[in-house]
Amino acid sequence: MNYYNKHEMSVEGTYIISIQGNKVSEQLTQQCLASCKEVGQPNVQVFPAFDATDSPVKIQDHDLGKPIGEMGTIKVPEMLKGQAFINFLRLRRADLLMTQIACFLSHYSLWCMCLDKDKPIVILEHDAMMVKQYLRHNYYNNIVYMGGVEQYSGTMGMTGNVPPHASDQKGLDRFICRAHAYAIDPAIAKNLVAYSIHHGLITTADAIMRCDMFGIVQDGVYAYDKPHGLSTITEDGRVAGYGK
Repeated sequence: MNYYNKHEMSVEGTYIISIQGNKVSEQLTQQCLASCKEVGQPNVQVFPAFDATDSPVKIQDHDLGKPIGEMGTIKVPEMLKGQAFINFLRLRRADLLMTQIACFLSHYSLWCMCLDKDKPIVILEHDAMMVKQYLRHNYYNNIVYMGGVEQYSGTMGMTGNVPPHASDQKGLDRFICRAHAYAIDPAIAKNLVAYSIHHGLITTADAIMRCDMFGIVQDGVYAYDKPHGLSTITEDGRVAGYGK
């Protein structure tokens, strides 16, 4: 990677995944933007999300094995229509919600963007709140988990540079559990994209980021996910994990 050879570890930009025209998403996005501005995070942009909020909740059997771009039930952002990398993915699991697929596609598109830009980027979901600048990605071929509400509120601490929910410890999940705020470099983006294309769409965006398959580190709390009681992903409109 050119950026690594030249030691260009500075973050190219910060991208907030936002569903255009969705009131909940747009309100949260404005709060996220305000938090980025408050801490001085540079080059923050809103990234239009894939949208399945008006699609059927469940996957149709005839969609299994199809290229994602041919399903026709998920609204593709205008800027991404016709992009070949979307059709590299095929749906391989029938129990995912359409909104989970749309969320995955938004993250996957940003992984591809990171590859194209050949520089590290920060990825935020609309309910993320930045509390500290993240300007340099000092962990080659690693996902940097930027923090969660448990850490921000003090109910969960940090153990070294191992983020919560991504530990080999018995009884703990191996994935980052909520992909609301993380940073990637082109090396790890390449691995995430390759894994997704090879295996197909088999799980959610956060669950694919497992510590037994990809490097995941944390060196502080730069952001957290703000509990808000609403969701654009879960079937009943509630935020999974908060029980509201």
